[in-house]
Amino acid sequence: MFSLSTLFCAPDRPELPDLLAQAPGYNGSTQNLKQDRGTTVTLVSLPTGAVVIKHHRLSTWRQWGDSLLHGSPAVRSWRGAQLLQAAGIAVPRPLAVAEQRAAGLVCESFYVSEALLSHTPLNVYWKTQQQPRPRQQRRTFLRALAEFVRTLHAAGLYVGDLKDENVLVEEYEAQQWRFVLVDLDRVTPKGALNQSRRLKNLVQLERTLGRNASANDRLFFLHQYLGTPLPPRAQRHALLEQILDLRDRKNREYARRRARHHQPPRDTTPHLPDIVRTDHRPLITCCIICFNEEANIRRCLESVKWCDEIVIVDSFSTDQTVTICREYTQRIIQRPWPGYVEQKRFALAQATHEWVLNVDADEEVSPELRHEMLAVLRRNHPDVDGYYIPRLVYYLGRWWWRGWYPGLRLRLFRKAKVRWGGVDPHEKVLLQGQADRLRGDLYHYTYDDIHDHLRALNGLTEVASRELALRGKRARLADLLLRPLWRFLRFYVVNGGFREGIPGFFVAITSAFYVFLKYAKLWERTTAQHLHAEHAQHPPYRSGEELGWRGSTSTGTHHVSPPQRPPVGRRG
Repeated sequence: MFSLSTLFCAPDRPELPDLLAQAPGYNGSTQNLKQDRGTTVTLVSLPTGAVVIKHHRLSTWRQWGDSLLHGSPAVRSWRGAQLLQAAGIAVPRPLAVAEQRAAGLVCESFYVSEALLSHTPLNVYWKTQQQPRPRQQRRTFLRALAEFVRTLHAAGLYVGDLKDENVLVEEYEAQQWRFVLVDLDRVTPKGALNQSRRLKNLVQLERTLGRNASANDRLFFLHQYLGTPLPPRAQRHALLEQILDLRDRKNREYARRRARHHQPPRDTTPHLPDIVRTDHRPLITCCIICFNEEANIRRCLESVKWCDEIVIVDSFSTDQTVTICREYTQRIIQRPWPGYVEQKRFALAQATHEWVLNVDADEEVSPELRHEMLAVLRRNHPDVDGYYIPRLVYYLGRWWWRGWYPGLRLRLFRKAKVRWGGVDPHEKVLLQGQADRLRGDLYHYTYDDIHDHLRALNGLTEVASRELALRGKRARLADLLLRPLWRFLRFYVVNGGFREGIPGFFVAITSAFYVFLKYAKLWERTTAQHLHAEHAQHPPYRSGEELGWRGSTSTGTHHVSPPQRPPVGRRG
């Protein structure tokens, strides 16, 4: 048990060091406000007044390094409170700071502040007090909130976690509010705050408070933050697009964190603001080819029903695929399966609009990607003719942020600028023009299970080997040895598949086996073709008896001999 050192204690609260020594079991009435892997926030009621204790547990080298360079989280919160108070920003009164060390490194830290029981977190206050009110009263509140954030930035202070739950609100008079900042360990002075830092704070509020506010309310808050006179319209639009882009990046970052715990992505994006409304943009066609995809097609069509036209090319499905498709579009064409490239080429020819979105039946357009595509369509930049899209795979009960990701595919393009190429089963779009990259993800629900994976692998290698043979390719020993090895190393080591544990190892092995099997089948095909060609040019001599004629030819009797065993040869 290491001793607790008190760095600061308010003179009128001498009992706090003894209280902290009892952690985590404090004397008095307690309420757990927040708890995660390394932080616990507790409300403790004491005779001298309620306090909030923020208890940090440091257990990684990064946390220990930060504490050596910048101080422990409790010390940083204390400094942040002093900076904010000096700038006139309200914070709960600091009461005590304490640390516990081992071998000179901070293992635990405690920051104690006054409990503001009359204040309400901003997210709760907005839902219960402001959201039900008339628009004019809501906008009066948003004007006050924007003024608070503008004052914070004008003081040159950056708050690293300006979420709605970290701002407390008190309405001390009618239509008069007091805002108080909590969670102060990431407050840093930046002098003149640059636009990047300002946007980060605005996005933090957009991702939290914005989920419960209308698009008009959010735009009103932004205009109030910008102040008067407002910047020109084009500049405001550019600023809003930057906010949306940064918000989408944050959504993907948090999705990756959830993926580490194998949780599915969540739609954290509110409805589109007015800046990216879908009028005054070029029309778009979505092309989908399918066969017996009743398990996936509805999810796919739901994600693209915003497109102006949906073209389905079906290869005579025997399940309910076509019935489901008719709920979303009447442009359903049934056509025998000629191969991946030819079917995609035919589907593209059926599109009637300038822009085309190509998706597979087992894919889904994420909300972030949909918003981003609508934004770029509205801009319709004349120098950009296509967009690469990252594809996020779901397999074995997890989202694969490593190994397969990002797997960029050219899926959004101008119809007049492309043609289909590639080799079955790996078709690709050949673009005659410039391409850019989008950040939103295309979800790919690949194989159902390992059995489905191996079945598909056998079929895909059959197609791939046949196409290579038709192009005159031959399998070499290096193709059978080095190509599978490189595929394994690229997936498992270079792309980080090893971080997925056993599933990552399995997928790396099957990826390598896919390459090996493709070239093994190519070797089989080319060898068989060579033998058949030799037999056609030099048929072996056979006697009449071997050919089936026994006795005199006048008898007319024809006997067919059984197939001959190939020569065994001698042991070498």
